Amino acid sequence: MIIYFSPLDDEQLTFAHSFFGGNDASLNGTQTQSIGNYVVDLLVNPSKPMIGKDTSFLFRLTSKAGDELIELPVSFSIFKDGKPVFSNPNNFTLVRQGHYDFNYTFNEPGKYILFVDIKDIFYTLNILNSEFEVNVQVPIAKRIYDLIQAFVLNYYYIYIILGALIGISFIVNSKRRKDVKKMSE
Repeated sequence: MIIYFSPLDDEQLTFAHSFFGGNDASLNGTQTQSIGNYVVDLLVNPSKPMIGKDTSFLFRLTSKAGDELIELPVSFSIFKDGKPVFSNPNNFTLVRQGHYDFNYTFNEPGKYILFVDIKDIFYTLNILNSEFEVNVQVPIAKRIYDLIQAFVLNYYYIYIILGALIGISFIVNSKRRKDVKKMSE
């Protein structure tokens, strides 16, 4: 657990984030990448985002050299299938004290790419790019409902065939009963 205290203006801001990730998305939704002289930790909460639910993106930016990052310009964009769904590429946000948080609600399931562009004002004056993969899912209850609905709508012909077989069976059995009844008379 890392806790940062930051005096900004007359306020006291506290940042407390726990990051335990690797290079790929782990069970807790954390991803870590090195970009130039920086290390970017991304914590996605919940770790498995769902459509229609608020998703929090928590960033921690640190210097590989151990320098304290006071204000660093960073831009965030979210793309799906090569098209922006959340974009702010030309407007950099100042990340203060190495932390930045924002929320986003996904409308469709699928694989999204979160682009992080860092304007390296401390070392090279270049713009450094990194990307993180975010898999958005449909809630399990909706998936089950959709499966049932698809089964009912797409397999209606099974019900027609089943009804026809029951009808034919009923007719055949009633004819047999009549024939048995006639033979017994």
